[in-house]
Amino acid sequence: MTYRVKLSIFEGPLDLLLYLVRKNEVDIFDIPIATITHQYLEYIGWMREMNLEVAGDFLIMAATLIEIKVRMLLPSTRDDGTEEEEEGGDLRQDLIRRLTEYQQYRDASRILEEQNQLERDVFLRGGIEQDASALDIEFKEASVFTLVEAFRRLLEKLDQQDALTIETSEMSIRDKMGELLEKLRHRGELRFEALFSSSPSRMEIVTCFLALLELMRLRLIKVYQAVSQGIIRIILAVKNDERTPFIH
Repeated sequence: MTYRVKLSIFEGPLDLLLYLVRKNEVDIFDIPIATITHQYLEYIGWMREMNLEVAGDFLIMAATLIEIKVRMLLPSTRDDGTEEEEEGGDLRQDLIRRLTEYQQYRDASRILEEQNQLERDVFLRGGIEQDASALDIEFKEASVFTLVEAFRRLLEKLDQQDALTIETSEMSIRDKMGELLEKLRHRGELRFEALFSSSPSRMEIVTCFLALLELMRLRLIKVYQAVSQGIIRIILAVKNDERTPFIH
């Protein structure tokens, strides 16, 4: 049986839209609907490919984006040329309003979370291995969609003959979670490239991806990405002397 993770546990459709807006460096009040819709549908395809269970609200948002795109492309059927433009424009403005409100909510939540993390001092200090060249690099907490894209790039490098549906079991996911936690307990931090063997298989990549998501859900790890260079680092989110759930 194929093991799947519900993405709605971590992120929702508005999170994906915000990620795409920032990735494309566009104004949230002037979103290029055609470009964003195309990329949004691509991400849904990639998420399904990596055994993520795409919730219905992602599909509803996809339908909304497509409808806005179609209404913006089609000419008006009314003589005064206003009905289709206004209705399509209303949908677009409503989406922008929802997106800006959600962005404000997420930004406020992130600030509170960062303050709580500083107060709890949950991150390891002495055990983290850092390259001298990385000391001045600014890191920010990575979105789940950042991981989706990083793993997608790995999958695209595989031979087409290996591009088959992979059935990952819950046991193999648990085993990988335990392996990653053990490495992090010893090293404190792992770079993204260190997660895999020199020639990883498709199953190894997907299993590792799902294991990371489960560890994120359990708040046992944090994933950060360099703002300018794209380096991804996985950090143990609890101190070594704190007990963590036993992974079977």
